[in-house]
This record gives sequence, structure tokens and C-alpha cells, in this order.
Amino acid sequence: MPDPAPPFENVNEYAKEDWKRDTTPFDRVQSVMHTAYEPMTAATVADKSLTSEQTARKHLRSLVEHGYVTETASPDSKATLYRRANDSLALEQARRILDETDVDTLSRRVLEMRETLREYGERFNANSPDGAVRAHADIDPETLLEWRTTRRNLAFAEVALALSGVEDVSGVAEAI
Repeated sequence: MPDPAPPFENVNEYAKEDWKRDTTPFDRVQSVMHTAYEPMTAATVADKSLTSEQTARKHLRSLVEHGYVTETASPDSKATLYRRANDSLALEQARRILDETDVDTLSRRVLEMRETLREYGERFNANSPDGAVRAHADIDPETLLEWRTTRRNLAFAEVALALSGVEDVSGVAEAI
């Protein structure tokens, strides 16, 4: 007979214990950094990953060495902060795009986004959303967000296209 369900107030503690039992400290540190949106101290990472600060620092150093995490300085203290590396985010997003979209569709979508950005530039007489803001263009917040989002999505799509080209070349090299 299965164990009775834990009392509701302890569900989170049971989930944490399961996570700790079923994963390594490295996996938990990497998982915490995977979902981190703001830089964190090693102590915060340790707390969130259910490990010691010393262990978290060791694994954070490894993630830094492999380009998954970057170190930054805290502006108000001497603490080192850790955040997910932009390159890591871009490659992960590019991989997801390639897994969900064929290269022809992606190429067409890149052209469409470039055209959309050109239209924004002409409409607001600026090369970028920030340029439009600095020029005091009459641009509403929703349009500004759409422009910025299109620029970001185009950057990810272009990385995905470049990655697909590398995969094509490496496949040819393997065939030779």
C-alpha cells in the first residue's frame, strides 16, 4: 500500500527532499541558474539549490569555465554575482527554434522581421527603439515593446540560421 499523502503544508518540503535525493548538487546549481533572471550571490544559489555555499561556488566556477554562467560584481558590495551567460541563452533559444521550425520557414521569417524593423525605422526615423526614445519620437509603449521584441527575436532567429549552417557543414565533413 502506498505511503499516505503528506500533510498539505509540507508538500513543498517533500518536493525539495525528493529533488535533493534524485539530483546531484551540480544538477541543482545548474537548474537554479537555468531559471535565474537576476544575478545572484553564491549564498542565494546555495540556498535555492539545497547545497552548501562552498559546493555552490565550486559548481558555479565550473559553469563559468564552460560559458554557461558569468560572474559580475555587485554594485553595492564586494560580493560576486552569478548570472546565466547571454551566449548560453542565445544558443538554447536557437536550438529550440531549430527543433520547432524548418530552415526554409525560418529564413522566410527572418526576412519578414527585417522588413518589419525597416518599417519601424522609417516610421519613427530611428535605427533602433532606443534611438526613437532618445529622439523623443511619438511612440507608444506597446509599439516600443513590439519593436524591441522583434529585434530580439530576429537576433535569436539569425543565431539559429547560423547554427543550422554549421550543422550542415559538419554533416558534410563527417560524410567525407
